Amino acid sequence: MFYETKVLDAYGKLKKIVSAEELQSRHWEIFKSMEENGSLFKKNSLKNQTNKNSKKIPSKNVGEDDY
Repeated sequence: MFYETKVLDAYGKLKKIVSAEELQSRHWEIFKSMEENGSLFKKNSLKNQTNKNSKKIPSKNVGEDDY
């Protein structure tokens, strides 16, 4: 279910109102295109991902003597 949405500018003034029907049609168009491209149900393979945070470096313990 989609609700009418108000779009505001940086000053809080109303720029436009997007209807629920417009939001719904936009959502399903994007969903359909993602489904056709196959990107909707792809799972990330762990082999192709590189994570710099995977190797954790032990940090120094901060004690009272460090102040």
